[in-house]
Amino acid sequence: MARLDSLMQRHWTALVILLLLMMGTMVEVTSAVQNFTLGFLSPSMSSEIPPSLVTEWESAFRVAVEVMNTKSEKYNLWPHSVPSGCNWEIARTGAHVMMLPNDTIPPLLGVVGPACTPAAMSAAIVLSGEGYPLVSFAATGEPLSNRDTFPNFFRTVYGDSFQAEAVAACIGKLNMSSVTIIYTQGQYALNLANNIETTVNGTANLRMEMLSPGDNLSIDVSQLDGILSSLQPLDFVILVVNPQEAQDIWAVASQEKRLEFPWWYFGTDGVTAFNPADQIPTDPTLVNELVGEIGLSPYGGDYAQNDICEEYYSYWQVAKYPGLPTGPQNNSRSYTPYLIDTVRVYFEVCDALLAHNLSITAENVMSALNGSGPLEIQPNFQGCTGLVAIDPTTGSRSAKDQIPIYDLVSLVPQAWEVKGRIENGNFVTLQPLTRPNSEFAPNSTYTGPNPHKRNVGAIVGSLFAVIVILSIVAIAVYFYKRRKQREYRSSRPFVRVPK
Repeated sequence: MARLDSLMQRHWTALVILLLLMMGTMVEVTSAVQNFTLGFLSPSMSSEIPPSLVTEWESAFRVAVEVMNTKSEKYNLWPHSVPSGCNWEIARTGAHVMMLPNDTIPPLLGVVGPACTPAAMSAAIVLSGEGYPLVSFAATGEPLSNRDTFPNFFRTVYGDSFQAEAVAACIGKLNMSSVTIIYTQGQYALNLANNIETTVNGTANLRMEMLSPGDNLSIDVSQLDGILSSLQPLDFVILVVNPQEAQDIWAVASQEKRLEFPWWYFGTDGVTAFNPADQIPTDPTLVNELVGEIGLSPYGGDYAQNDICEEYYSYWQVAKYPGLPTGPQNNSRSYTPYLIDTVRVYFEVCDALLAHNLSITAENVMSALNGSGPLEIQPNFQGCTGLVAIDPTTGSRSAKDQIPIYDLVSLVPQAWEVKGRIENGNFVTLQPLTRPNSEFAPNSTYTGPNPHKRNVGAIVGSLFAVIVILSIVAIAVYFYKRRKQREYRSSRPFVRVPK
């Protein structure tokens, strides 16, 4: 009952926020309220991001801006989305469009996105010429940390060097002795594949395979088939590709009956690409074939455990915007909580500027993010994804304020289930994992971090065998004695007892 009351209270809170927002649009804005535009370089028009994820991110951006506007009395940020795709050219055009004079919207303050590394590089260069900051929620490529080339780029995620450390930790912990890394020609994939190879540094046998694009798909089917045909049952495959490429690879592997083995390891973009709740209605067979496979997910965003994050999702539900993620667990899989925190970065900086009698301008926002302004205006807050702070030397999320955390997840029929946690490149927890289709790969069960567990199992098994043998002997002795008793009785003469 208490849980029900809590849920009702949360929904009422979200409803009140929505009503206040609607009322705010009906009254004339007074001169005391400053208005600015917060841009979003959306992945729409992208061939690399699944449409369902595009919808989720666009709604999340709108939700985050609307919720944060209800908390501000002296300024409002107006959401404005422009397509950027995951493409250099589309993002460059989108950034130019974002900066065009527009009498129908307030002046631009800064931009959120893009999600992809190549698009973020292109947009950052364009926006830098006019002094606008760009804060991404999912572009993880290490080259973006170059302060000379991209001085106006920032992100609420960690760079790929930390993801490479998490991948290397998995290779060691799960005894991946033979690993095939499949990557593509994109800027993100090339850099991350190189980061992984450098971090592993010969501790496992790595085979690097770069996929070329195909005629009708994002990948060359015949080349992929050749790679998959050469795999052995105990091999691991690590996908270092964008979300749509991951989906195309699985579809081909399923058609070619190549999902039986090896053990697929998705990487964060692979996990991002595959939401089983979305796939079940359209392709339940593929979901069933991938159950038990593993991957990495960025930490945070479980709104069942995080009241800060839950506020946005409750509002989202009440507002009935499309794309609301299903199930509270591990919602960082889609990077949506990082998008929410990225929007909040701008609001936190604006609040700090006003609190210290500084004007809200793109220049002052930039000084807060790059560390050239007062320490008090630099963003540092508890968000959906933990403690959010920016390292001015790299523009990335600060690994000093919150150590890099990733979740090892495994696919179950309806969701991704957390099986382990990696902090600073080391496992701190790991539940037992059973390799899918283990009939093709015997002895492929990882029993967790306890090295004595298998010995205990052997002892228990031996004791069980002894008990079974003793039981069989006891039963045999029992029936033997009964038979001897019957033989003895039948050999005695029958004597009638007189009454």
